[in-house]
Amino acid sequence: MAEAELLYSTVDNDREIKVWQQASLRWLEFGDELIQTEIDLARPGFLPESFNRAMLSGALFSGEVPGKVLLAGTGGGSTARYFAHRFPDVIGDAVELSPVVLDIAQRFFECPYQGNWQLIAADIQDYVQHSEVRYDLIVMDIAIGQASPEWITDPAFLNGCRHLLTRQGHIAINLIVENDQVFMRQLAAIRQAFGRQTVCLSLTEHRNVIVLAFNNAENLVLNPLIFDKLESQWQIEFSQFYQQMLKDNPKGSGVI
Repeated sequence: MAEAELLYSTVDNDREIKVWQQASLRWLEFGDELIQTEIDLARPGFLPESFNRAMLSGALFSGEVPGKVLLAGTGGGSTARYFAHRFPDVIGDAVELSPVVLDIAQRFFECPYQGNWQLIAADIQDYVQHSEVRYDLIVMDIAIGQASPEWITDPAFLNGCRHLLTRQGHIAINLIVENDQVFMRQLAAIRQAFGRQTVCLSLTEHRNVIVLAFNNAENLVLNPLIFDKLESQWQIEFSQFYQQMLKDNPKGSGVI
């Protein structure tokens, strides 16, 4: 396989940003050599990174494609690109603090910015506070360095996120686990804000734990008989994620 090629490099707010490509894979780094975004140029309807796929595992509980999606922390926009190609009827808002990152997402990562998708340069905390749009799915994928920001589990912010959800909507929060004590504090805050209607999904190859929190768990559908159909539709390993959820969540602790 050919060596990785540096396509672009810049600095934004003292943060080095690089775009790399190797064969059909293209990825974004923020100076710490951790992949922030990755796409396969040959497969626009597929997410190469497992944590991006895990962020969409809430489809297990609804069996439906969300009508309206909010991406909080857009990065290169791989999830927006995925939805635009696999589910073109989905309407989405992608909120990113850095205009530089938004520009890179459009120039290098085929991030959609017209039609059903709009890119918004804004602080997600301000956006959540002032927006009156309702979403079926919120994908919260924000890090400061190699840690989740403290405000991401602030009660006021979480309550604001819940306010933006439709009745059957849910939020997927990507937590970067620093240690057990910090994680349990973060999880407790999310469970408090969402009435314990939560489920955790750990990723063995990452320090990430995805927390799904539901606005209303009354009508959730979790039917393993349709997992094969969902996997074909979404190109996501839902059965594997479900088995990990069973390990991560004691029975009766949330929505499982």
